[in-house]
Amino acid sequence: MSEDTLKQIAYLAAALKAPRITQTAARLADQARAGGWSHEDYLAAVLDREVAARNASGAQLRIRAAGFPAPKTVEEFIFDHQPGIRRADLAPLLAGHYLAEARNVVLLGPPGTGKTHLAIALGVAACHTGHRVLFGTASQWIDRLHRAHAQDRLAAELTKPNATD
Repeated sequence: MSEDTLKQIAYLAAALKAPRITQTAARLADQARAGGWSHEDYLAAVLDREVAARNASGAQLRIRAAGFPAPKTVEEFIFDHQPGIRRADLAPLLAGHYLAEARNVVLLGPPGTGKTHLAIALGVAACHTGHRVLFGTASQWIDRLHRAHAQDRLAAELTKPNATD
């Protein structure tokens, strides 16, 4: 790839606010030539890498904005310590079906049973599927909504897209 072409790609990628295209285009160009890719295949590969990188960085931004005490995943959950919880039962929740159906998930149990871990894991999974999440314990939410009600702004608090204190 010529230096002029690289400069033009860098300019166009910046104009599109897609900076990773510059690195990906150069890296994939040699692979495309060696593999005999069509122009369309090469373009699709470059754009696929950009979309994947955007999705990953978007998920990380949503995870940070969610206010989790620490990000956790279901893979980190120790199911042997909680025999009443089965990994298979969590699969539909991790897929986010409850979100599409506007349904709630309520986790009940005594302290130390993994409720917070699983709630965070579900929130992280939702962030990875493009949903915004706002984490808080039940008492934090009660306090927050009570304050909003006392200030006559409960409706606004309930509809905030990404409220933070």
